[in-house]
Amino acid sequence: MSQDSPPSKSQLRRHMRQRRHALSPQDLRQAALALSGQIARLRPFHRARHIGVYWPMHGEISLLPLLQHPLAVHKHFYLPILVGRFARSLRFAPFNPRTPMRNNRFRIPEPKVPRHSQCSVRELDLLILPLVAFDAEGYRLGMGGGFYDRSLAHLPHRRHWRRPRLIGVGYAFQEVPVLPREPWDIPLAMVCTDKACRKIES
Repeated sequence: MSQDSPPSKSQLRRHMRQRRHALSPQDLRQAALALSGQIARLRPFHRARHIGVYWPMHGEISLLPLLQHPLAVHKHFYLPILVGRFARSLRFAPFNPRTPMRNNRFRIPEPKVPRHSQCSVRELDLLILPLVAFDAEGYRLGMGGGFYDRSLAHLPHRRHWRRPRLIGVGYAFQEVPVLPREPWDIPLAMVCTDKACRKIES
């Protein structure tokens, strides 16, 4: 990336995806285990009962070890799903290692569960979401589909009861000085990497 001007979102996405793809299987396993340990020590994780996670794709740091952590025994985990061919926002389906799966239109695995067991994002206590890059003020760069942005559009309009709490996760190298921002961007409450967790001051 050029040092003369701030990189664009597309340049950042390309650069960070290249760095993720360069990680070895051992690097991926070690980072996932380290992240699991970081999150398991957080008070928001201890307090949460219903937690949204994601299925790791294209070198994203994995949350799957977190589901096996001893402190996760009595928690309920959910994966994002797209309901219908033209879905523009996310619903969440219960997930555990025995849940049957199917691929959505982007070839991302989703739980194959009945509709009545699905929930909206507002019913989650905690949402742990992937990021391509992040900055010190808690702004997140995603893959560009806008599904999380549309699903969380209610949060800025709530003054007191703000659910779910948002934690972005990635590798430490995904931090950048500042991200390009849009009016609809929602800052995270916390960012966790394989190295540390950081609470974002609001």
